[in-house]
Amino acid sequence: MKKIYYTGALVCSVVYLVWRLLFTLPLNQSFFEIIYGILLWVSEVLSIATAFILIWNKKTYQATPTPVVTSADVFPDVDILIATHNETVDLLYQTINACTFLKYPNKNKIHIYLCDDQNRSEMKVLAQKFNINYIGLSHNQYAKSGNFNHALKYSHSSLVGTFDADMIPYTDFLTTVVPYFFASYGKRVHKKIGFVQTPQSFYNEDVFQHNLYANRVIPNEQDFFSKEVNVLNANHSSAIYTGSNTVFLREAIVEAGGFPTNTLTEDFQLGAQINSCGYSSISTTEPMGSGVTPTDTGSVFKQRTRWARGMIQSTKNLHLLTNKGLTWAQKLIYFNGYLYWWSFLGRMLFVFAPILFALFDFRVVNTNFWLLLIFWVPGYLLLLLVKQDISSSLTNQRWGEIQELFLHHI
Repeated sequence: MKKIYYTGALVCSVVYLVWRLLFTLPLNQSFFEIIYGILLWVSEVLSIATAFILIWNKKTYQATPTPVVTSADVFPDVDILIATHNETVDLLYQTINACTFLKYPNKNKIHIYLCDDQNRSEMKVLAQKFNINYIGLSHNQYAKSGNFNHALKYSHSSLVGTFDADMIPYTDFLTTVVPYFFASYGKRVHKKIGFVQTPQSFYNEDVFQHNLYANRVIPNEQDFFSKEVNVLNANHSSAIYTGSNTVFLREAIVEAGGFPTNTLTEDFQLGAQINSCGYSSISTTEPMGSGVTPTDTGSVFKQRTRWARGMIQSTKNLHLLTNKGLTWAQKLIYFNGYLYWWSFLGRMLFVFAPILFALFDFRVVNTNFWLLLIFWVPGYLLLLLVKQDISSSLTNQRWGEIQELFLHHI
């Protein structure tokens, strides 16, 4: 039965888009109506395409096997890099303290570094208090990338873990993640793993939970990507590096050219560069650390603007569509991520089209109401049914649309 409505959703969506292109564009209207109509159709194409990419990713998913470790001797030395810029001592205290309690067969193999790109005396004192390594840096021009690249010169372990200043790792972070690099998988995993990303998790309420007093009713708005989409991406060796709670193979970072300094999203770009060097990347299903997420719209807007600008920069830097080091599946996943940051334009077109028609008789779809229903409703309902089928407890179609509309218009 599922194959029928999955196939029906695809066929009806294609028929609808072809009909819209051939028979409904306002080619006899004004110049602005023609341009608006074409852009609206392109937005519909991209919206439906991204939906089917998610469906494809979900339906082709095969979970990465749980690592089987035969001996504690396979656990190598690990460098833990904690990045700080202007965070308080109290915040760093929690993160460093948690890192000192990380479980490992031989704790002498864990080397913790506080990477301070402000060269602050209070941070040096804090590092001394916990008996960890301190790496100070002055006049850093490349933000977190410059900080970590500088730290890599003074650390030497074969594995490198990265944490933001506010991310508190769970005690079993390393014992859970490190085995993925050296365990036996049989025939399931063929490429050498370049990094393992664990889902982002937050111990405070997000902007929706905080302002709607609904932390027990709705999940964190980043959960869907971090705990589901990125796990699905791992099925195609393309889990995205999200900046923290991650362990790398040092040689993968080196081969990829270090942390990139020509983008605002060095995390995404580094992960993609590692993939293009032939390494795999995976994401675990369970969070292994918890941090702080912004709760006010101003901070969220600043954060999302940086992510959007950085994603556009990184896609250009990677020469994504012509990058010979990436598989077609990896390109599709990364390009879908790129399109996400342009979807706000499509949402604005969808929102204003009926308003402009009602107020100014501005016609961007040249058809009548009943024809539109005949061609649009079957594909929409079937696609809605498919989306509900692949939805998890982390989100649902209606709430997801509300969140995206808000985030794209703040």
